[in-house]
Amino acid sequence: MKHEMISPNEHYPFKLFSFTSRNPDRLISTHWHESAELLYCLKGNLEVRFPQVTYLLEPGDTLFINSNIIHSSRSPLPNEVFVMQFPLHFLQEMTQNQYNEQFLFNLNPSKGQDSRIQQLLDQIFHEYQTQELAVNLLVKSQTLALLALLVKNYRIPLASQQSIKSLKHLDRLKQINDYVQENYYQSLKLEHVAEVFNYDPAYFSRFFKKYMGISFSEYVNTVRLEKAYYQLRDTDMTVMAIAMANGFFSVKSFYNVFKKNYNLSPQQYRKKYFS
Repeated sequence: MKHEMISPNEHYPFKLFSFTSRNPDRLISTHWHESAELLYCLKGNLEVRFPQVTYLLEPGDTLFINSNIIHSSRSPLPNEVFVMQFPLHFLQEMTQNQYNEQFLFNLNPSKGQDSRIQQLLDQIFHEYQTQELAVNLLVKSQTLALLALLVKNYRIPLASQQSIKSLKHLDRLKQINDYVQENYYQSLKLEHVAEVFNYDPAYFSRFFKKYMGISFSEYVNTVRLEKAYYQLRDTDMTVMAIAMANGFFSVKSFYNVFKKNYNLSPQQYRKKYFS
């Protein structure tokens, strides 16, 4: 789990960008950020996983990820997604210090597609890169109109959001996952990591699964796969060397974990998408 720092775009008090993934099943491992995030799926699919629920975004779907909420994502199909990231202090200033104190936003694909929100997002997406003062002001006004719609129609009392219970554990989860990020290439047994952080192994297993949404071993493999993905893409290292460099300790274990997540062997995936 990585904590991401969000830097706003030039001329805006928030960050706007789009990303595309041409490789099915591209993984973005578990992470969190103080900034809230709005995802707008333009093409293809994006799967976003929280500890208690998973959403599959299709074209036209929107998803709001509240501040400090643990999540991960993958791309089952090639996609294009527009992203708006709002620093916490900006949202609090815009909502008279009520966001994250009195309410959160609850906007997800199960709510259906809101044509008013889609229209504003389409306008922002097509205009945000224009370097003209008038357009910059228009994008800011459209963003405030978007927030007004969220406040009016998609806010929920803070106490009713069950996943907020994980916030009190973020510091400890961050310590644990910093340890995984630093030691993923070694043998990371659950019992050893539990001992490092003074947990009973059985309790640690339940604790991690409850607040991360996946088991400890699954998370370690996710981190290893993310590291291996870049080496498959960016280097000429052999599959055996990549497996050894990322803590799998055998080609067979790397092969099994990779195929389970990507439905192809590492060799097949490299040949299909990176040749």
